[in-house]
Parts: sequence; C-alpha cells; structure tokens
Amino acid sequence: MADLLLEIGTEELPASVVESALEQLQAAVTQRLQDARIAFGQVETFGTPRRLILVIHDVAESQTDVVREVRGPAANVAFDAQGNPTPAAQGFARKQGVDVKELEIVHTPQGDYVMAKVFERGKPTLEVAAGIFPEAIRSLTFPKMMRWGNGNLRFCRPIRWLLALYDGEVVPFELDGIRSGNRSRGHRFLAPEEFEVGSPAELFRQLDERYVLYDHRRRREVIREQANRLAEQAGGRILWDDALLDEVTHLVEYPTALLGRFDPTFLSLPEPVLITAMKKHQRFFAVVDAQGKLLPYFVAVRNGNDYRLDVVREGNERVLTARFNDAHFFYERDRQQPLEAFVGELRRIVFQEKLGTMADKTARLTVVARQMAEWAGVDPSLAERAATLCKADLATEVVMELPALQGVMGREYALLSGENEAVARAIAEHYMPRFAGDALPESALGRLLAVCDRVDTLVGYVGALQIVPTGSGDPFGLRRAAQGAVQILATVEGMPCLWAVVDASVRAYAQQGVTVSEDGLRLLAQIFSQRIEALLEEEGIRYDVVQAVLAEERAEPFAARANARVLNTLPMERLTPVALAATRVRNILKAGEAVKLVPTAAWQSPSEWLSQVDVSLFRYDEERALYELALQYRQQIADAAAAFQSEEVFALLERFTEPVNRFFDAVLVMAPEEAMRRNRLLLLAGIDALYRYIGDFSRLVV
Repeated sequence: MADLLLEIGTEELPASVVESALEQLQAAVTQRLQDARIAFGQVETFGTPRRLILVIHDVAESQTDVVREVRGPAANVAFDAQGNPTPAAQGFARKQGVDVKELEIVHTPQGDYVMAKVFERGKPTLEVAAGIFPEAIRSLTFPKMMRWGNGNLRFCRPIRWLLALYDGEVVPFELDGIRSGNRSRGHRFLAPEEFEVGSPAELFRQLDERYVLYDHRRRREVIREQANRLAEQAGGRILWDDALLDEVTHLVEYPTALLGRFDPTFLSLPEPVLITAMKKHQRFFAVVDAQGKLLPYFVAVRNGNDYRLDVVREGNERVLTARFNDAHFFYERDRQQPLEAFVGELRRIVFQEKLGTMADKTARLTVVARQMAEWAGVDPSLAERAATLCKADLATEVVMELPALQGVMGREYALLSGENEAVARAIAEHYMPRFAGDALPESALGRLLAVCDRVDTLVGYVGALQIVPTGSGDPFGLRRAAQGAVQILATVEGMPCLWAVVDASVRAYAQQGVTVSEDGLRLLAQIFSQRIEALLEEEGIRYDVVQAVLAEERAEPFAARANARVLNTLPMERLTPVALAATRVRNILKAGEAVKLVPTAAWQSPSEWLSQVDVSLFRYDEERALYELALQYRQQIADAAAAFQSEEVFALLERFTEPVNRFFDAVLVMAPEEAMRRNRLLLLAGIDALYRYIGDFSRLVV
C-alpha cells in the first residue's frame, strides 16, 4: 500500500472558503474511492491561501476484485426443449465473456432466468484516481465562483498547478488545459520557483524549506504564540477574537507577527470603535491590560519573514492612524446632536423596497414593543423609547463607516444623550444573538426588543412577501432571525407568546397598508416550527417527542420546550398508558372528521367543546363519568399549562387513562343515531383538547 497525494495550487483563496473546500475535497475523493472499491487508511488535509492539499495513506494498489451476477434471457428462451442452449444463450454468454456451460438458472418471482457470474478484475489505483481527481475538483462549490481565460471550469479562484501522485508516480489527468504533474511551488515572494516532489513527506519537507507553513492548524497556533509573546512585551495581552484569528490564519502562508503602536490620544474614542477599526479594516489584534482596558498597541501578522519588518510596522501604523483619524472625525460629528436627532434620518434608509424604510420599521416596533411590554415585565414607556431609538445609529457616520458597530454605537450615543441606562442597554442588546452560539440579551427590555425586531422582519419578508429561505440560500438572514427569536422565547420565562407578537406585528403592518395573507402566516409557522425543532433536537430530545409537541400549527417555543423535556424524560411505564389512551381518542376523532361531524383540526379550548355536549343524550355511566372528570380538571389543567408546569399537566392527564379506556369498552362512539354520534364525538374532542395542552400523543413511539 502507498500514499495518494493531491495538491490544488491556486491564486489566493478567500479566507472564508479554505476549510470548507478542504472538507468538500476530502469527502468527494474518499467517497469516490469507496464507490470504486479501493481500500485506504488515514486521510489528512492541509490548506493555505494558495493550496489545498489532500493526503490519503495506505491506499490499495488496485480495486478489489468482484464477481457480478448478470441476469440474462428467460430460461425457456435460452434453452430449447432438449436443454440445449439457443442462440440467445450463446450470445448472452459471449457478451459476458463466459462459457455457455457456466450459465445458471435462477428462480425469481417473475419466472426462471439464466444468470452469468462475471469475474471483474480490479483496475490499478493509478488509473482509477486519474478519473476521480478531476471529478472531485469539479464538484467543489463556493459562495462565488468564476471562470478565467478561455476555459469552462468554474472554481473560486484560478487554478495554477495540479500535483497528483500515487506511490511516487504521477496520476495523469487534465483539468481545463492544466495537466497534473509532480511539481509544486513555494511561497509566492520568498520562494516562487517550482520544485519536484516524489512523496507527501518530501512535499512537506520542501514546503517547510520554502516558507510555507502548510498545516493550517499549526499555522493558527504559531500566530497565537507569536502574538501572545509580543503582547507580553508591551505589558498586556491579546484581546482574542476566534473569527479574526481564523481569518488571519487563512490569509498567510508564512506568518510573522509584529507589534505596532498608535497615538494614546485615540484612546479617548469608545473602545469598540478602535477595536472594530483594527479588526475590520486591518485584521489587527487589539492589546489590553490585565483589567481588559485597551492599550495603545496592536499586533499585525505579515505573510512573510522578518526582512525589513520595521518598514512593514511603520506602514501599518500609518494606515491605522489614518483609520483612527477618520473614526475620530465621524465620532465628533455624530456627537454634535443627540441620538434622537438621527431618528428622522431613517427615512433615507430603505428597509425593504415593498416594506418601506427603516423609519417605517421603527414605527412598527414602537407600537408592538409597547403592546408587548407588560407581558415581558417591563415599563411600556421604556419599551416605546427603546424601540424609537434602537435603529437611530444606522444614520450615524460611525456606523455608516463601520456597520459592525450598529447597536454598540447606539448604546454609546444614547448614554451621551442622557437616555435611561436600560434603554441604552436594550439598543445594544436587541441585535443579540448575532450568530449561532452568541449570548442572548441579558435584560428583559433587550430581549423584548430583540424578539419584536426579528418578528417584524419575518412577518414582512415571509408573511407579506412570502420570501422563504431555501436549503442553499438565505440572503436576508431569515433563518437566523427566526432562530434568534425562538432561542430567546424558548429559554427565557416571562416573555410574550410568539404568536401574540406576530399578530401585533401583522396589525402594525396593516396600519401601513401592507397585508399579510393566510398563506404567508402558514409559511411563517413552518419556519418557526423548523427552528423550534432544530433547538429541541440540539438538546437531545427524541424525534417523536419533537413531532408530538409541534403538532399544532402555531407552536409556542417555551411551551413546546417545556412539554418536550417532560415527555423525553418520562419512564415508558408512565408514558405508554397515557399515550395509548390519547391515541384512541385521536383516532376516533379522525373518523369523525372524515364524516364532517366534528372538525377538530383547529384547536379549541376544552370548555368550547364541552359546552356543546348535551348531557341528556348520555346512555352510559362511562360517558357521564368521563364528562364530569373533564369538567372537574379542565381549569386546573389549563392553569398548569399556562404556568408551563408540564409535569403537573401530565400528572393530571394520567387520571383520564382508565376512564377513557372504560368509555371505549362500554360505548359505541359511532352510534347509528347521528345526534348521539355527534354528542360523543364532541365529548371526545374536549378530552382531546386536554391532551393537546401537552401535544399530539398519537405521534409518540411507545
């Protein structure tokens, strides 16, 4: 067994695509090797801005031999009455490369047929890999792809060389005019000459000699070690940002960190402004003291060695000074008026062409936040004020220059303008969570504003415009908006109901002349259910439990999560009897729906169903007993459900198991008399509504 090596040499790739490309390349090649019946061992990938490297160890010399069974013509066609092979059998045997005497007769449900066992010797790995490599490269996808020259190949950046070896021998193939070979290249500036390679070990040795730190994992640690050492020299520590570290790692092939300094007078600017300018514009790491206060230093990473590093440092310092001067100018301009003065400027910023401006969005948020304030336990006047100001910083010059500071500068300017501290905090927090894994808003006002903002976006895009994210694209961040709203509502008690916020948002849009259709609301319900489902599955909730608690179209995140956690942990000896009894009720109601006697698809409260029951039509003690039990516990169950006491709700539902089973044993629900049949179905609809406070038990696997 030997090693299989592929290196794709390119123009500099965007930092954001390197690791994804390596994952895709590994999956594409290894899957094709498996499909081709070629055994292999450990797989390694390495990436830099200019190369994607795949090494597969202990690859077999050839495909595994295989014996294929090929079915031929029917037996009565292949052999005559005396058992002699006909021309059909002889032609089939000749085509399969076997002697006609080796044909066998097999019995199938369709009749008897002849069958040939064909031995297929495996092809050499070198030959198979020559087909696999170009297919795998062509299969890679990127957010943005391009063509270059006169070729038709689409890739993230132009491919400049292809190194492909198996056991030291070139794997021969051509990709859009580029022939594979045994040559690679070093660092673009420090060692640009081509060099020959005979094995993965030799490639790695020569890359090390030619200023290419090919292992992106090691390169990341080298950057961290160098930066930490320089920060210590300045009397501080690096303010690490993992996303920035990943980006810098994939921007350089040979990292050399340097310590730079800026004028301490710039520290009078808000720290987020300085840190963001360093990160977004220059990819510099900020340096802070032991208390986390910003120091007038930064660490940059050069793609090269330490030659004339002092010149590089001076250049970086000059560029950063220019950035800080711009930020200082914008900041001082913004401070000349209070934050509230920028609210009127939101009329110039479009939210969405058909949904109006950011001023229109702010007006809707103000109405909805005030209506929902008491639900969230916050002062309605504070909610209205925070909603009024939460988007104002989008019109400030600092945020226009550095959009990542939206919310952050809103908080700064609100405090400078003398706004309530809770309002200022909510302005910053309402953008949280900004990404998967980000922290949630800590204040009740911030959480309320975050939910109202996301729901407003979703009601507009999905409900009114019926724009939905697809599996391959979500350009407006709708899935992320739904996830943020669901995460807050599902994990924080004392928040408004999701669909109360949605309904309030729909009314706010209507006041501005934007209509939300029923189809749009159904699409919205699907998106929210998908996000709740994803949240529950991440917490380890069983799939059938998830489906049970999300059976209602308008699922509520907090209630669904509370119910799911109880159902997921109940022992089967408690869960099964309740689930079976509830399923009996559900199944008979489906029959009632089929004949349109009691349509139960839309949820109604137990009292609404039970109020329609005519007790004078009862003929059995069992139906009266079930009815009286429902009357006795309906309010207690409803109160426990409203308080999200799912364990208490389930314990109360356990009391219905025996009465429900006795009812079905004694009572013919689908009685010949329509009035009696409908009356019994109404009773069961009330019982079903009690069960549905938890979920649809018929979806559980018990």
